[in-house]
Amino acid sequence: MILKYVGPFLRINKLKKETIKNQLFYLSKESLKHIVLYSGCGIKTSAKELKVKNIPSFDINTFSSVSPLLCIYKKASPKLESESTNSSWNPDKFKKEINIDSNALMTLSLFELGDHYHGFKNIDAKKYSLGELYKSLGKKQLEFYTSYFRNDEGVFVDKIEVSEGTSDKIVFTEKNKKFKFSTQALLMAAFYKASTVEGNKESESYKSFSIEILKMLIQYKEELYEVSLEELSKLCLGLNIFYKYSGNEECKLLLLDLCELLNENALEYPFNCMAYINSTLSSKNTGMLLFEENTKKIYSHLIDLYDLEKGMFIYDSDSKDLTYESSDIVIYLICILLGSQQVENSNYDSILMDVYKRQLVDSGILLSWPEVPDTGDPERYRNFSLKAEDLLDDQEFRMPSIASPESNELAPVFAKSIIYNRKKETYKEPKSSFDSYKNMLAFFLILTFFTTDNQGSAI
Repeated sequence: MILKYVGPFLRINKLKKETIKNQLFYLSKESLKHIVLYSGCGIKTSAKELKVKNIPSFDINTFSSVSPLLCIYKKASPKLESESTNSSWNPDKFKKEINIDSNALMTLSLFELGDHYHGFKNIDAKKYSLGELYKSLGKKQLEFYTSYFRNDEGVFVDKIEVSEGTSDKIVFTEKNKKFKFSTQALLMAAFYKASTVEGNKESESYKSFSIEILKMLIQYKEELYEVSLEELSKLCLGLNIFYKYSGNEECKLLLLDLCELLNENALEYPFNCMAYINSTLSSKNTGMLLFEENTKKIYSHLIDLYDLEKGMFIYDSDSKDLTYESSDIVIYLICILLGSQQVENSNYDSILMDVYKRQLVDSGILLSWPEVPDTGDPERYRNFSLKAEDLLDDQEFRMPSIASPESNELAPVFAKSIIYNRKKETYKEPKSSFDSYKNMLAFFLILTFFTTDNQGSAI
């Protein structure tokens, strides 16, 4: 009699690399959908203003309830309003500063998702229309940034909203006079991507504006060599993304110089995940063996951060309490996942599983996880076939140990940070906070590397 119960025990699923990629991708696209269309955490427009063409009649009702963001605020409480029918956040908790990097990454993410949903053109009209909405919104956001987030010299800078509550007029003031080259590079990539959107009547003006930013960066090339390592990492990321979209040779030459400088200094810093990200992108973009060798060196350094006994990475061994930024956890995971794909090593796979389970899932850094799509959703199936034999397991979309937004009334976002007590070997419950930059950086990098193909699996 006992033997008949053995089967289900042995069928317990073990996480695999593909499953982790699929889960991260699903989390990112659904979280972005929630933030951008329903949270209200920023200046809003309406779906009608986006003028999305060819939306089927049954989709008009779907989009009538959304409030797309033209820009996103810096910080907020992701607690869902219990009285709200559309999962909006409490506007009294918004910090109405505009971090322009967060907004650039949000727009780039929308364009990436627009490409993903374009693949549903002859499969699912509703999802295809969502992709068209994202692309139209992305262009509208860029127009908004150009109008409101440039200083007197014409460069993009952080600002603060100071609009009067009773006025319809939107007013921003500069937070400070400084600008970052990396910010301009991210927006350069976003404007170029917008120029490639099918049916964009302003394609040439978007492309010209993007190239103007590139010329400015080249003009200030000597100053680029003097920026901090953190700023250099972000700058190289923007150049890598731009080059992926454009194949521009002038950008390639600048990218090669700056990435070489980045790699020369990368091993001097204990947590150099962004250097690994850039070397990986540069290797893929240029095909140069130099970058492939750099990724191996940096990866070995990142593996050394892993503590076998704790099953997690530790980069500050002297502190009693270790503070982990959410974006650091996600970026470290991305690096380990990318490296484990390049080199078959069971030890790397074990590190990936440990860090994913302990530092992302069990720590509480992720406040909630969207529910699994229903069985009528084509993304629930391999090849989007809707055939029973192609139905993907629930585990390909979410970790069941994390509550859904509906059950705990928290948005599916990463908290800003989490603290690990080394003596107790436990994480303190994080504050239910939302930092737009940390979330948008994490989501964009996940979408950059793990967007799913039409086989229903991440690539």
